[in-house]
Amino acid sequence: MLSGHLIKSLLLFSILALPACSPQPDIELIRAISMLPRQTDYTRDFEQWIKQVNELGEGRFRIIFVGGPEAIPTFEQADAVRTGVVHMVFGPATYYIGLLPEVEALFASNLPPRETRRNGGIELMDRIHRQKLDVRYLARAMFIEFHVFTRDRPRLNADGVPDLSASLIRGGPVWRDFINSLGARFVNVAAPDIYMALERNMIQGVGWPIVGLEDSSWHQHLKYRIDPGVFSSDVGIIFNRDRWEQLPEQVRDVLRNAAIDYETSSYERFLKLTRTLDDRMRRLGMEIVTLDGNGERKYRRIAHDVIWQRLQKRSPEYYAELLDKFYRAGETQQP
Repeated sequence: MLSGHLIKSLLLFSILALPACSPQPDIELIRAISMLPRQTDYTRDFEQWIKQVNELGEGRFRIIFVGGPEAIPTFEQADAVRTGVVHMVFGPATYYIGLLPEVEALFASNLPPRETRRNGGIELMDRIHRQKLDVRYLARAMFIEFHVFTRDRPRLNADGVPDLSASLIRGGPVWRDFINSLGARFVNVAAPDIYMALERNMIQGVGWPIVGLEDSSWHQHLKYRIDPGVFSSDVGIIFNRDRWEQLPEQVRDVLRNAAIDYETSSYERFLKLTRTLDDRMRRLGMEIVTLDGNGERKYRRIAHDVIWQRLQKRSPEYYAELLDKFYRAGETQQP
């Protein structure tokens, strides 16, 4: 039986060997990978975009999709694109927050991609990526909001904010302070293990977007959703800087314009998808706990403060610029 390290080495060798296997050596080959599993709506959408872009690049370039975390583990992909093992990575920016704390602004943003493209936010994010990670930040995609989903109906404090003090809530590392501020205990469970953790009542809630909830069957255990949503998906596309500069200008123009178009088109598709899934979850019996008045305002304020105050400490040099470009007081994630 092959060891895990040997399997990983063989996969890596096959990825690196891809350009040599091209029957058309004059075509620029671009190796792309996703941080998210191939069967997710996110990666399926990215693969569809690749097909469309390849049609535009016929005879000049071709993007080769080499897979998801099975090819290179999720948390190794940012380093893989930085070093040129792959040229393009698609996925949540907070997966490489340890290398670039400024990406937390994407997670805390309440402005859609087209607005942050227009106001210079994407240009700022690209500049920070070039300076600190030596990659290009090409696009910010999809932009859907997160919710806290729970097994049992959450209690509300006198101020209208949920009291989750009896619960263990799963979230990514960026959720820790927010979950703790609601009185719950933060639990970092790997996504593939969430269903089992819910089934065994090891956790009583999850911070997640509505997209993917049913695909993973988590909705069988999560019967309540707290509204409003907080935070926003930070999915984007980054590109190896050296490879980008090696590409002919015409190829870069096609990729740049396609990435900009993807910001808007993916946003519109996933906005429609979230509305469809929202309706479906309600029909399947999910109950919505809607905060209002002071409770809603305070809940949003807690979500805002835990991220932006943390970012102010971690990146004082960029904090004010990021806040200006990615957040607007009083704005909600969805129209």
